[in-house]
Amino acid sequence: MKKLIAIIFLTLIIMGCKNNKKDDITSIDFVTETIGDVDFGKTKMSDYSPEIRENMKKLYEDKFGLFVHFGPYAQLEGEWKGKEGAAEWIMRRSFIPVAKYEKEAAGKFKPEKFNAKEWVDIAENAGMKFIVLTAKHHDGFAMYKSKHPYNLYDFSGFNRDILKELAEECKERDMKLGFYYSQDQDWHEKGGAGNDWDFGSVIKPADEFDTYFREKAVAQINELTTNYGDIFMVWFDTPFQITDEQSQMMMDAVKKNQPGALVNARLGNGYGHFDVSIDNGTTPSVSKATWLSDLKVPWQTHESVTKNGWGYTSRGAELDRSEDYSDFIYSLCRIVGNGGVYLLNVAPRPDGTIPESQVNSINAIGDWLKINGEAIYGADPSPLKFPPYAITSKPGKVYLHFKDLEEDQVEISGILSKVNKAYVLADASKQSLIFKQKGEQISVTVPENLKQPRVTVVVLEIEDKEAKVIDETIQQQKDGTINLPVAKCEFAIRRISYDYDKKVTNRWGENTKQGLIWTINVTQPGTFKISSEDTGDDNFTYNLITPKKTIELNAKGTIGGLTKKEQKGSVTLTKGIHQIKVYPKIKTTKKTKQRYKFKGLELIPLTE
Repeated sequence: MKKLIAIIFLTLIIMGCKNNKKDDITSIDFVTETIGDVDFGKTKMSDYSPEIRENMKKLYEDKFGLFVHFGPYAQLEGEWKGKEGAAEWIMRRSFIPVAKYEKEAAGKFKPEKFNAKEWVDIAENAGMKFIVLTAKHHDGFAMYKSKHPYNLYDFSGFNRDILKELAEECKERDMKLGFYYSQDQDWHEKGGAGNDWDFGSVIKPADEFDTYFREKAVAQINELTTNYGDIFMVWFDTPFQITDEQSQMMMDAVKKNQPGALVNARLGNGYGHFDVSIDNGTTPSVSKATWLSDLKVPWQTHESVTKNGWGYTSRGAELDRSEDYSDFIYSLCRIVGNGGVYLLNVAPRPDGTIPESQVNSINAIGDWLKINGEAIYGADPSPLKFPPYAITSKPGKVYLHFKDLEEDQVEISGILSKVNKAYVLADASKQSLIFKQKGEQISVTVPENLKQPRVTVVVLEIEDKEAKVIDETIQQQKDGTINLPVAKCEFAIRRISYDYDKKVTNRWGENTKQGLIWTINVTQPGTFKISSEDTGDDNFTYNLITPKKTIELNAKGTIGGLTKKEQKGSVTLTKGIHQIKVYPKIKTTKKTKQRYKFKGLELIPLTE
């Protein structure tokens, strides 16, 4: 079954590559279907050792790290045979034979201008506290002196180990270092998953894959975790053939050599110390689902300052992104406010230098953090589970984040704690702002001269150490209707995203584990008909799960535009607090370019 899922998945990637708009072709580098019944949470609590706990506390404190996608794909600059191609996925998307890729990419790749000090300077200036570098991406090329001959030091005759240079610089500068490693896909190896244009199939026979996994993947993880000093984390990616036993084997290898190294959930089969969203993942709610009783375990998501892919392309990595600086900063605020950690990617040129335009993008965040870092580093999420905008908190303080603030009045609804003082965080004098508080409603006046470029942070000093807030359980309306908007749901897994502007799902329906969960208070029990609001997809169906009944719903309707439609069947709810869930049953199709969007459900009382 796992083999079938993986084959279907990669087939859809290839078809999507052929059918999508040009701008989309090179920007998608994700796996939607993860392996195993559990996406995160299989790692035993005993594996959260004192060393792991210490680094998890650092990760929670740090909030912000530098992701670096660097490899021989940069040598091709996003072009193959005179045609635009992908970035780090160009070998897969352009079906480049291993021999050709070795000659034109890996064989010519010599990053002679790589300077570890410059890279760490860039990360420090951006306010980043750790770096994660691609040690081996899906093309199978090791970016260090590995015993496996397909590596930067030996294969291309570039006699420098850039990982060792970076590790030494990071150690000297107290910058934490992690390595990205593609454990499952390896397009260079006959036994590695993914390459069907050279080796005949995407998924390999179990014995061939196991040989590859043990002799290359595990061996290289042993190298990475023994030869480069203290490692902060190992960031795995795209699991779809790896087995439970192999996931555990990799966890054990990391633990043996680096007892404190964090492992992300993309190892597969639910293993890992912290969960990872889809690329550029967003959520409508604060997530503390991964927290332990005595340890705050953040989730993590990642974005790139490049366009057209995560690795270097001449058309996507040299762009002026100054118009997006506010968005990058606000992404950090929103992610931290919802309980996450932000990993922001850069893509060096083939020579090892990071383009000035990319440096400018992350420096804009660093400049903002120098003034407003108190609201980010070590901050807790919003006290409101469904914040209307980015909110972070610390004991006795709530931080309200406003992007490109124009209004003189800012408001927040739902905080019950008494506010003693309000001020703008960037104001060194902490000048008291005029504010009004009535019940759960708070309004603050921000003078024009205190509004900040890009993102303004207003601090509320409150009487309580931890803010008291309203009950956010969805209440049944007076007419008996129960509204279930996506804006008020929680995600069962992180492999889903949310559109804040349109208040709809993004990429929901690709994975049958993508549950949407609402907590409701039924005061008028009875039987309810069901109305859905979505964009339509003729084949997509999903299950509505109530405490006593599961009913199948469909997405048939107008494709491309949000419409409301009445579903067949009904559900009966008793009085009290309940959880209502929806899970994809038959997944969304690739029939149209526009992915399925779901805004929510409405439960309407049936009248006799």
